[in-house]
Amino acid sequence: MDTYNVEKAIITTINRAATSKIYANDDSNGANGDKEKDRVKKAFENLRKLMPEGQLDHQDVIEISNRDSERFYKFFWFNPKFAPEKEEYNYKVLENHFKKGFCGVKVHSGIHLVKIPRDIMKLASFMQDYNKNFPLFIHFTPKFSAFGGISSKDLAKLATSFPDLRIILGHAGLAMEFAIDFGLSLKHYKNIYFETSCSIPYAILSLIKTVGHRRLLFGSDAPVTNPLKLEIDKILYLPITNDQKQDIFYNNVNSFI
Repeated sequence: MDTYNVEKAIITTINRAATSKIYANDDSNGANGDKEKDRVKKAFENLRKLMPEGQLDHQDVIEISNRDSERFYKFFWFNPKFAPEKEEYNYKVLENHFKKGFCGVKVHSGIHLVKIPRDIMKLASFMQDYNKNFPLFIHFTPKFSAFGGISSKDLAKLATSFPDLRIILGHAGLAMEFAIDFGLSLKHYKNIYFETSCSIPYAILSLIKTVGHRRLLFGSDAPVTNPLKLEIDKILYLPITNDQKQDIFYNNVNSFI
């Protein structure tokens, strides 16, 4: 962060075991002629097997934040899918982390195969009632062989159902077509914001043209995916004004959080 002049960061935990072993081949027959869709399905199955039941440990986030509480904002990675009898316990875990200074929630639609808005209605309601300033970050996952994905209609339903909940669509510009769809379909839903990590530059530019640059929030997803410098350069090289770049890099997120 110091190297690239990043003054503040929103941080959450990662599942290190799952991240490192997602592509492990556990096929006892040693078959290596799987179709591509079967390989994708198996990768996500491996990932889910390595995800613990309930909630991830966020002690790493707490320890990093304790180094400089003014610099780091803590988001809790929440798994909204659990047995009904475990609901009270899981939301108590989330509430306890809010009391420890966590100020937002992330859900990963792909890993947990989360249907939007069906599987997060309780979570959205809980957050809106607890503190409507706490945003919900949704990891965007497009449709693939094992999952129906998230559509702009899904997000519109969520935004309409919870108008006081601020929703961040993570990785909003994974492809040009998605960004055009989201921008045109969701521009009137003022409680939806768009995060830039893992996005292609033209998709980011498309979102700026449709929803306006003030609803874009710079993100890096570092160190999991792209290098931080690459994510910064995507914004720097866009044909927009320096003031707009400064808003995307800093001002929008700073006022938002």
